[in-house]
Amino acid sequence: MSASDFLRRHGMHADRIDPQQELSRFLDEMDRVRAGGSGDLKMIPAFLGEYRPAENRQKLAVIDIGGTNVRTAIVEMGPEGMLSAAPLTPFLTPGLNEELCSETFFRRIAEGVSSQNAWKQTAAEDGCRLGICFSFALQPSADRDAEVAYGAKQINVPDLVGQKIGSCFRSALQSLGHPSGQNITVINDAVAAALGGRSVQTGKRYSGYLGFIYGTGTNLSYCTPGGEVINVESGAYCSFPAGDIDDAYDLSLIDAGQDRFEKMVSGGYQKGLADCILRCAAEENELNEKAWQVLHENDAAGLEPKEVSAFMTDPLGNGIIARACISPADRQFLLEMFDCLTERSAMLCSITITAALLRAEAGQSSDAPAFITAEGSTFSKQKGFREKLYAAMDSLAEKQCGLHYEFHTVPDVILRGTAVACLSG
Repeated sequence: MSASDFLRRHGMHADRIDPQQELSRFLDEMDRVRAGGSGDLKMIPAFLGEYRPAENRQKLAVIDIGGTNVRTAIVEMGPEGMLSAAPLTPFLTPGLNEELCSETFFRRIAEGVSSQNAWKQTAAEDGCRLGICFSFALQPSADRDAEVAYGAKQINVPDLVGQKIGSCFRSALQSLGHPSGQNITVINDAVAAALGGRSVQTGKRYSGYLGFIYGTGTNLSYCTPGGEVINVESGAYCSFPAGDIDDAYDLSLIDAGQDRFEKMVSGGYQKGLADCILRCAAEENELNEKAWQVLHENDAAGLEPKEVSAFMTDPLGNGIIARACISPADRQFLLEMFDCLTERSAMLCSITITAALLRAEAGQSSDAPAFITAEGSTFSKQKGFREKLYAAMDSLAEKQCGLHYEFHTVPDVILRGTAVACLSG
């Protein structure tokens, strides 16, 4: 049996998905949650308002607190948009290798950024605008601060939930004896990706801006016709058609029943999901059991996204997956399986992006397409994903919905978008 037939039998093939039907269901949940009803999506407004370009050259201090590193930069903005961005030395995000309290977490970030003279000098200027991107789920408030909505798996700071990022960082600066009168704006990475597109000068007119995150996790944001930015938290959606192996994998995780879309497609879960699929394939004699055992060893390290892409690029090479193949049949099964899963991921992502385009009322004319900023390691590195995503978007968004759009990768987009947020509203 082919890998395609195997995945069909387990309800995991892309041809199980009706894009128009799933688009309608996704839009219904977006609208219901936006109106205050229940749903898995969050639809969180960023409380920023319209972007207002700086009247004169203005320097902003921005910080990107990610799941691995803290990056900071001095960004210079002007009437024509971003003039320059000077990234400073990144450092590891506190709490990665040890448990910390939130006070220590923010103090270490404050110590890290203020140890860099360029940042300290800019942040100390009277009336400085300071932007913070915190790449996890946030609940923004009208004062431009934001509260941590739920814990981040990558960092071990148990009391972080419920803390207001801007207020805590200001207190940390004060404890170090630094000026703390900055105007602080806090956003998350999906919002930053959407806003980062505004800093790009292409000479074209765009009708809207979206941010698409596809890396360890996945998320989506869009600018409404009124200028507000909505963080969809699309990875939390749980109503796409899933197969029995998807269900078994979900039940093996500590947060079973949550974030089902993210678990089906994103880089942080691909290794575990592939391991479950191959174990099942070995049990059903579709794959040599020795091949699965090799790939399963060391916590399925051989199924890391980078190893999968290496195998898809060179299936006869010296990578872990290529060496695990016992026979040509194993190799063909694995190639076809990974390709099918990439196809499914691309199709599901195209549905969420198309929904955001429709609710943003963007891309309705070819004279003013929507600007979609795509960000994330899985988007840039997963073999075949972009080509399949573009094909799925062409079918659903362009041909069936009549939408016009452009995908862009923007250097330092999170830092750029955080600077734009400081000048919005």
